[in-house]
Amino acid sequence: MTSPQDPARLERIREKLALLRRLEAERGFGVVIGEPTPLEPIPDLPGVAEVYGLFGRLAGDNFRFAPPEEIRSPAAWAARTVDEDDPMGSPLAVGHEVHSIPERLRGEIEAGAPIYLDPEDLDVYWMEPDDYVFQYEHPDEDVEFTVVAPDVATFFDEHVLGPAYPELVALVLGPGVRDRRVRSGRHAGEYADNWRRLLIAADLAS
Repeated sequence: MTSPQDPARLERIREKLALLRRLEAERGFGVVIGEPTPLEPIPDLPGVAEVYGLFGRLAGDNFRFAPPEEIRSPAAWAARTVDEDDPMGSPLAVGHEVHSIPERLRGEIEAGAPIYLDPEDLDVYWMEPDDYVFQYEHPDEDVEFTVVAPDVATFFDEHVLGPAYPELVALVLGPGVRDRRVRSGRHAGEYADNWRRLLIAADLAS
């Protein structure tokens, strides 16, 4: 079992990002892959700042990932707002879906529903927004959520930059979005999701 700060996994993420940047520059898939901006490690969140320090921003047709403001520094993490009434323990939003935002509004609205990290056990999980609201209103009731990865490094290595990316799309957005194909133009017959097309070009996903 690897740790959240496993050097081999972090190096693999770094190598994947370098490959994807090169392919994006050569072929223009229309995604965003930011340059590294090292962040100071946060003792309470081993491996989290280390991963986000490998890129400034990742964005494609369906998701956006950027370093949360709360982890910009240990001081920012210490000063974060903790909602004592949050039945999920004030989780950290590690990324957001953007599929639900009309393209013409993405300059004004940057984020849709979040993907969360549990600050206690470091699991990355997905929970339907309506279920989150229900949990607030009925804290004693059980609600459904899906653990996607045991830590943020595994999440990015396997579900954002690796073979489990289509599974993430299906979980968060539905199998119809995952399997959607372009009907016409130069990408006719290919997957509509530009991030998935990039991963396929890099042999990182299918």
